[in-house]
Amino acid sequence: MKKFLVCLLVVVLSLTLVIGMTACNTLDGSVEGIKKYGKLLVATDPNFPPFEYTDESGNVVGWDIDVAKEFAKALGVELEIVKGSFDAVLLSTSTGKAHIAMAGISRNPAREKSMTFTDDVFDSTQVIIVRSDETSINGPMDLAGKKVGSQLNTVGYELSRMSEDWAYDFDDEGNPILTSPILGEPSEAIGYDSGALAVQALIGGIVDAVIIDKYPAQQFVANNAGSVKICEQSVFDDSYSFAVKLGNTELRDFLNGVLAEMKADGRMDAINEKYFG
Repeated sequence: MKKFLVCLLVVVLSLTLVIGMTACNTLDGSVEGIKKYGKLLVATDPNFPPFEYTDESGNVVGWDIDVAKEFAKALGVELEIVKGSFDAVLLSTSTGKAHIAMAGISRNPAREKSMTFTDDVFDSTQVIIVRSDETSINGPMDLAGKKVGSQLNTVGYELSRMSEDWAYDFDDEGNPILTSPILGEPSEAIGYDSGALAVQALIGGIVDAVIIDKYPAQQFVANNAGSVKICEQSVFDDSYSFAVKLGNTELRDFLNGVLAEMKADGRMDAINEKYFG
């Protein structure tokens, strides 16, 4: 009898898990579906200041979060932040964990195969951080033969591992020109759970350089004054977008409409001023 009850419990738990996963994967991302749900689920990795980070009270705040609040307000629903690693954020809309992914996400043809992007929302640059006394690394080609750290699954990580989707010039048809790299090939690419950990590895001498986005780089350099610096020569200019589930053009168009209104009525300028002066 005891064995039967244990087996029955296992079956019930298994069914509950399957049902829960099915419900999660079928999260309704339509505008009306979100309104009926009563919450806008936004996935982010709160380790990317000033776009998303955790304040002294433990709340996730930042540029992206302020924009997300405007999206929720336009939908007439509550905002719920779904925290996760950056790679989990990239998967969040396809796995039904969130309606929108907002985490300083760069768009490229490879990522467009798995998610649908809004219009570009912010211009940035991929930069290189080195130790303050470093003199041999002044730009991307100087990374040849060096150990390079970065946050896992970010553009910096893809660059450091010489991904064909990021580390080369492209021809007119969008194909990578493998004889034309935009940086010197590192001897080793080391991924970390956050940019802050990559910078600590740099300070500790584990890596020779870190590739990361400009604005978090500025924050990390300020937090470690005297220990690290940003190379004057950047890797390339970049821009961020928000992502929704692949093919969800309805929600994308709605978000683009809100963004256009925010730019027109000054709300976007106010958010930019708050975080970037």
